[in-house]
Amino acid sequence: MPDIKLSKRQTQAWEYIFDKNTSEICFGGGVSGGKSYLLCLSIATMAIQYTGTRYILGRSVLHTLKQTTLVTLFQVLKDMGLSPDKHFTYNGQDNTVKLLNNSIIILKNLEYTPSDPNYERLQGYEVTAVGVDEASQISETCYNILKSRIRYKLTDYSLIPKIILTCNPGNNYIKRIFYIPFQEGNLPVSKVFIQSLITDNPYVSQDYIDMLHTLPAEQKKRLLYGDWFFTDEIGKLFDYDDIVNASYKNAPNLADKKYISVDCARFGNDTSIAIVWVGLTVVEIVRYKKIDTVELSNNIKELIAKHGIHPSQVIADSDGLGAGVVDNIRCTPFVNNSSALHKQNYGNLKSQCYVKLSDMIREGKISINVLDSSIVEELTQELLTVRLKDVDKDNKIQVISKDEQKKILGKSPDLSDALMFRMYWELKNMNTTARYAIARI
Repeated sequence: MPDIKLSKRQTQAWEYIFDKNTSEICFGGGVSGGKSYLLCLSIATMAIQYTGTRYILGRSVLHTLKQTTLVTLFQVLKDMGLSPDKHFTYNGQDNTVKLLNNSIIILKNLEYTPSDPNYERLQGYEVTAVGVDEASQISETCYNILKSRIRYKLTDYSLIPKIILTCNPGNNYIKRIFYIPFQEGNLPVSKVFIQSLITDNPYVSQDYIDMLHTLPAEQKKRLLYGDWFFTDEIGKLFDYDDIVNASYKNAPNLADKKYISVDCARFGNDTSIAIVWVGLTVVEIVRYKKIDTVELSNNIKELIAKHGIHPSQVIADSDGLGAGVVDNIRCTPFVNNSSALHKQNYGNLKSQCYVKLSDMIREGKISINVLDSSIVEELTQELLTVRLKDVDKDNKIQVISKDEQKKILGKSPDLSDALMFRMYWELKNMNTTARYAIARI
């Protein structure tokens, strides 16, 4: 293979990629750190070295992968002295790159879709290794499914499963399972995080670095400095420690009124969430997957009977399938884009309730008494993506849209929305009509 010069950080990552101990390699931290090149070089090297093996090279959106990562892969193959049609073939219909030794690199769309929340489209694959470019754009579910697919010809070549991720900083599962343990020195031996910044890449021009210095503060912290806490101040509503401290904060007072807040799926294939409350204490969270309006309504009625809750103390969003649930149960409807209560200075009811929720969590009034740690972690990540919109403008106070949260999470923020609906009654029963202003942004 021709002599391809790697940077110090790329060389460090390369050693982990080809060792016999590390299964999960996360490489990134900022723009232009040589992430995509290293990823493509690693996958191409494995494909050439191990005859007849298979690989997934994925990104959230296939169209973007073809315009970016695939171009880098072709450059890598060229740098390795390989020519199209002579040493490898690209099939644009099958989205595969096949080498002369019968190894195949499969280009894969890893985007979250409501019609396939569990990534069943990946279930039939068996591959030798996986590479994901911009892995922060895929969901944690996808990441876990991909890991389960790595088993093809490992024994034949005495290999261990390898998944290679590249990323820029974000409030997502990568920060939780790679970056924070890396910072704390708690990463297991099977995982490694290598920080790579633009300054680690000797081939980037100073003009481009100078341009990054002109970015707004939030983007500059994230893309230039690789700061994983880039959003800690700008538009922040929820603090990680406050959310963690809400776990079993208080015991439920059985004399308090009980409520159920329901985030209904927009479509039949989505997940619906029901949260049972005793006062301000969450005592149960239930998921309902791929069920219609009638079945969801019946399940909620069972919860109502189980906990002895009056339907008027049940609230459900009335978007999509929720309208049918509201009608069947005759519960309180929640309209996200309706006007704020008491004419307070919010763009909509949803924003008003999220700010109220953030206040109550910060003040220690909310207690999340749920044993399932995976649900609590998922809820935590969802809450951390809730941000105020246009904080530098004199508009009504408003949070970012659900679609914007989906882009960050790779999934719908159903848990946090269901939690937020409970605040409707806290606001409705307020004895004030004063306009609420946030002085802490």
